[in-house]
Amino acid sequence: MKKNSKGAKESPMDMASLKKEITGIVLMLLALFLIGALLSFHPDDEAGLGALAWHDIFSKAARNVSESIHNPFGLFGARLAAFFIRSFLGYSVIIPLISIFFWGWSLFRDKSLKPAILFSLYTLFISLDIATIFGLTSAPFSDVMAGAVGRMLAEFLSIVIGFTAASVLLGVIAVVLSIYMGRNFFAGGTRLVMAFIKKSSNSLAVFRANRAEKRKKKDELRKLKEHKREKKRDLLKKDETRLDPFGSGTLVTPVAPGQHELFQQENSLAEPFSDEIRPLVQQPEKSGEPEMIIHQAVREKEADLDERRLKVQTKDREPYRFPSIDLLEKVPDDDDHIDEHHLAESKRKLLEKLKIYKIEVKRISTTVGPRVTLFELELEPDVKVSRVKSLENDLAMALSARGIRIIAPIPGKNAVGVEIPNGKPKTVWLRSVLQVEKFKNSTMMLPIVLGKTIANEVYIADLATMPHLLIAGATGAGKSVCINVIISSLLYACSPDKVKFVLIDPKRVELFQYQHLKNHFLMRFPGIDEQIITDPQKAVYALKCVVKEMEIRYETLEKAGVRNIGDHNRRIPEEALPYIVVVIDELADLMITAGRDVEEPIIRIAQLARAVGIHLIVATQRPSVDVITGIIKANFPARIAFQVASRVDSRTILDGSGAEQLLGNGDMLYQPSNQPKSMRIQGPYVSSGEVEEITSFIGSQHALKNMYVLPSPDLQKGNGGQSSGYQEKDGMDSMFEEAARLVVTHQQASVSLLQRRLRLGFSRAGRVMDQLEFSGIVSEADGSRAREVLINNEDSLELLLRNLDR
Repeated sequence: MKKNSKGAKESPMDMASLKKEITGIVLMLLALFLIGALLSFHPDDEAGLGALAWHDIFSKAARNVSESIHNPFGLFGARLAAFFIRSFLGYSVIIPLISIFFWGWSLFRDKSLKPAILFSLYTLFISLDIATIFGLTSAPFSDVMAGAVGRMLAEFLSIVIGFTAASVLLGVIAVVLSIYMGRNFFAGGTRLVMAFIKKSSNSLAVFRANRAEKRKKKDELRKLKEHKREKKRDLLKKDETRLDPFGSGTLVTPVAPGQHELFQQENSLAEPFSDEIRPLVQQPEKSGEPEMIIHQAVREKEADLDERRLKVQTKDREPYRFPSIDLLEKVPDDDDHIDEHHLAESKRKLLEKLKIYKIEVKRISTTVGPRVTLFELELEPDVKVSRVKSLENDLAMALSARGIRIIAPIPGKNAVGVEIPNGKPKTVWLRSVLQVEKFKNSTMMLPIVLGKTIANEVYIADLATMPHLLIAGATGAGKSVCINVIISSLLYACSPDKVKFVLIDPKRVELFQYQHLKNHFLMRFPGIDEQIITDPQKAVYALKCVVKEMEIRYETLEKAGVRNIGDHNRRIPEEALPYIVVVIDELADLMITAGRDVEEPIIRIAQLARAVGIHLIVATQRPSVDVITGIIKANFPARIAFQVASRVDSRTILDGSGAEQLLGNGDMLYQPSNQPKSMRIQGPYVSSGEVEEITSFIGSQHALKNMYVLPSPDLQKGNGGQSSGYQEKDGMDSMFEEAARLVVTHQQASVSLLQRRLRLGFSRAGRVMDQLEFSGIVSEADGSRAREVLINNEDSLELLLRNLDR
């Protein structure tokens, strides 16, 4: 846990990081000392060291010996150098020492230790191989290069397979090891070189484009000056054609005050702006047409997520490693090319259609996004905005567009917006929106990446401030992919101590791949084995468990004297509560099967759970008023609308039209909770394979010891025996005795067993299990573990049942 305020205690993760850094520095210094001592080995030092034992290194005799030592690393360095070179592997031992330095560097930078382990194994085997090769030779320097171990291995191989075969075998081993280890090194070097070449070529292209743009601007300024000079000369000629009133034929040239300064001012009209970066200006093809300004796309600053601290320590001392960005597919190169011809053609058709209805446009500016282009039209003062809004279908027909959207007016601007689909849409990939500086350095509690805006800016929202999100749209419009993107964003940003998930998937196939998170991120429910809920009745039970958790958390905040979960976690970091994100992938199915039973806990969570860190993400493909009721919509201020079938559905989600004109495949309208109008965003794409890679990586790590189990709800509340359709005797269910015999016979106890064998509903089976626990037949619930049956045989059970009847 990070330090949140001044004076707060250092967390275990900070201490662990400090220990790693200190260990890394010590290992690097040790490796440098040993390498320096070995390289400074001098044969004459052995004579003085021969008579000096290891334990006498600090004695008076050592002082006399140290005066004759040539090694600059002193008596200890000379002793180590003589040992490694004469009695071990010779100078070849320097290679494993390099791996010790690499270990230290990896610990200091908090990098993955997997490359260090592989490199250590390589250096160990290659040093043995090199020492043995030198042991086979009779060169004068072979003794110091091979050492005692190298000579011993060389003699053994010469006896067993002969000198020639030993030389060939050792050479092959050296080549194979070097090729295997060098493959990744050369691949990484090649990637770095290609990245440098690409960056250099891009910089050169940008430089040439800027230079050409400057030349174009200079030509435009020169033409503008010439045009003004000619206009001024014509004006002066008209003023000068006046005869002298005395008939002398002399021309009288009246000069207006300040007129002689015009030419001086003219030379400085545009000089201060000649070096500024301006938007691309497209000159009109016909006189009288407004020019079009093309705004350049936003270039996000890229960042490598793997450079952050990937390994952290959890509360129960189990290390957890964040998933690497390399688990996501590499993003294809984006040339950011703007099709100016297509823009000019769209502009021409747009102006021609508006001119038919006598709508004059003063100025046009465009912004090219991943899927659509926004034309901002500044109208003449006498044109009503409603006239443009009524021409939506006519403009779509004129532009031969799949669907256009008119924003009348654009909030904060004196312009009307027309969004037109691009001829060649671009796909936004999840990796491209995660590898940006603003996500890596985000200070949000629960950052989720929604996609790219029309200006190509990566849009990141904080789920903690939303505080709940409603997602709706037609089948195939991108809802499930959006949920995968949101969950993946949280997995890349948050550790298991910070966030937990409650996943409800009535469709059974959308969220099953998150089963791998069961030991790290998924909440557990008392009496239920499943952690991803698919049954509607169990979904009601799970939501009631969340409501109970909400109530307990409010009691915790009250005792701590704080108002929200953030203040609680800062004040009592050792008892920090995780945020809980409840994801419901299809609300319509739950509303049909459970109705009021599911709506009630959803409304309670939406109304009250923000302060205690519980947040809802609800998705549905049926945006109708019987699914998204008024009270649900009122408690979900943040909404996402994907493509829908009709304007009525759009109004149901966003309280306005526009979603019916979307293009599908992630094209969305996002309504923030703090803004009056929705904004258009292109959602990123993440494949099922990528999600599987991320979840499998997390699931392969050590399971957390202390799992977070939600409390049991009060099932009896408002659920009497008569209304539930079964009779009770002395407070016991009519199926109690049969259930007791069933669990004792099978020596296992679970709610699902009672449901299957006794044909009970989930709520009733849960109540019977509670009664079995109260009677001492089964043990208490312990998270996801099965209950223990406390009665060993049927005779003991019958005795217990007779005692209960009394």
